Amino acid sequence: MLRSFAVLAEELHFARAAERLHIEQPALSQRIKRLERRMGVQLLVRDTRNVRLSPAGEGFAADTRRMLRLFDEAVEHARETAAGERGTALISYTLSVGYETLPVLLEHIEQTLPHLTFQAVEAWETDVLDAVRQRHSDIGLVRCDPQDDDLVSLLLRRERLVIAMPETHQLARRDVVHLSQVRGERFVTTPSVLAPGYQARVDGIFAEAGFQPQTVRNTVPGSRLMAVQRQTNSVALLARSAQLSRPPGIAFVPVADDFAMLEVRLVHHADAPAGICLLADVIQREAHRQGWLGPSVPR
Repeated sequence: MLRSFAVLAEELHFARAAERLHIEQPALSQRIKRLERRMGVQLLVRDTRNVRLSPAGEGFAADTRRMLRLFDEAVEHARETAAGERGTALISYTLSVGYETLPVLLEHIEQTLPHLTFQAVEAWETDVLDAVRQRHSDIGLVRCDPQDDDLVSLLLRRERLVIAMPETHQLARRDVVHLSQVRGERFVTTPSVLAPGYQARVDGIFAEAGFQPQTVRNTVPGSRLMAVQRQTNSVALLARSAQLSRPPGIAFVPVADDFAMLEVRLVHHADAPAGICLLADVIQREAHRQGWLGPSVPR
């Protein structure tokens, strides 16, 4: 009824107002009469030739326009929230994803979905996947394919690797290095219990290189892996973006072997809301735009 009155207040003509509202003129007249009865106020002054607003109707028309504008904004906000364009998204990610992939994606989300806010939490791989399974996080960014029927897994990136080593290492000034050249080194590794998928992929890369390395277990949580390197005079096989952390005393030498690649995958619950699926699609399209997957990489 309020929208019918607002249109009639603009047109001051029942036939034109009814046409705009896509209803019959008698139906519009009945709506206005019911509104006046409910309010106990005469909103329109009618005669055989003209329709005009009463003093009460003029004030009510102005108030109605404001109410309808607020209502339309509220509806639009609700639709944006349902579509994932507004609200808060919770993103969990593993350490190495946070060097470059996550900041690039979050910047794109801010530009593409400006009304969406997000919280990003760094965690071990197992915790990220559990958070998504239990719906504590909407999206997870990890280095493995969980192959879990409860989760959707989308490939975002294939990233080349580097060897992180002390600057005093004999290979530190090389342009590139083959893994066969470091087979005798001690490698810092991530505990498999905390990142089984990631470590399984790293172990697979070593297997393709033809050796099983000596390892130094990283018992220090989070991003202190390279501190362990300095303490143990060891090296580490890392995603290329790790060099953006620029730790003192550590050199990064690119790995030349073509098979030495690590993935970044986006995971969300298989029955995630439409808004999260939209967000995942926005992220995946940006990954393609960044060229992280090359010209043609299967999902």
